[in-house]
Amino acid sequence: MFKIFSDTPCDFTVEYAESLGVTIVPLYVSFDGENYLKAQYELTTEDFYNRMTSEKVYPKTSMPSVHDYIDYFMPYVKENTPIIAITISTLFSGSFNSANMAADQIREEYPDAQITVINSQLNSAAQELLVYEAVRMNRDNVPYETAIKVLDEMTKLGTVYFVIEGLDYLQKGGRIGKVASLITGMLNIRPVLYLNNGEISISSITRTRKKSVTGVLEGVKHHFRINNIDPSTYDFTTGTSDTTKEGIDECADLRRRLEEELGVVCVESRERFDSRVSMITGCHTGSYTMGIGYIPKYETILPLVAK
Repeated sequence: MFKIFSDTPCDFTVEYAESLGVTIVPLYVSFDGENYLKAQYELTTEDFYNRMTSEKVYPKTSMPSVHDYIDYFMPYVKENTPIIAITISTLFSGSFNSANMAADQIREEYPDAQITVINSQLNSAAQELLVYEAVRMNRDNVPYETAIKVLDEMTKLGTVYFVIEGLDYLQKGGRIGKVASLITGMLNIRPVLYLNNGEISISSITRTRKKSVTGVLEGVKHHFRINNIDPSTYDFTTGTSDTTKEGIDECADLRRRLEEELGVVCVESRERFDSRVSMITGCHTGSYTMGIGYIPKYETILPLVAK
């Protein structure tokens, strides 16, 4: 067996992650640019979104330090437990670089330490599904080296389609990338976006929340249709940052439509799956982000890497 780490852009709650045997390494969040708190450990996700909404502020994030990762890794290194650390895309944070540098420093004293750091090229719901597949492989006794190969392949195939209320947070956070040139000057729009291979791209543009939510579902269906992919070979999840009754109902309706129209069962419909769009994502997308994440089941990839 191996030990799994991820960082807080993975949408799992810390408590649920721990129940899976996963340790979450926190990124930091600041409301004033000076005082930084550990996401989920020193600042709850609920308090974060409440404060962002009530104060109308644009929080900032900071990556874990090299020393942070060393502190988390060392107890398992000393036990000779192999480690897999899955981080947010390097285009969004330096978390991967910190973890890699920590692994290199540890190997100077423990040259036999088995530490693999994986750039998920993902975020949010898709990143948590990648971690979920790592957990499943660990439970099923998939060998360490094989699991690494499977996860590497999965990083190219995971995706999240999502909707936001506006562009303010993406613009302030500098995460808008290629989307900017396509939508600059367009007012009162609700773009449907998707994350793939580490980059945010635009899927469609709508004028109402209802149409944008439908656009998320249609974007997912289009992906599977044009690529002739069997949805049953993938795991799916829906996620939201809005835990008001309206937000929960909206996400539940999206999940119901996804399951009916694509003929799948989301992970959270069949087992405990405690998550919420993380505050790290919320810093850049706002308080009303919702979407669908999906990634191949590990059994789909395993025969490919075994050849």
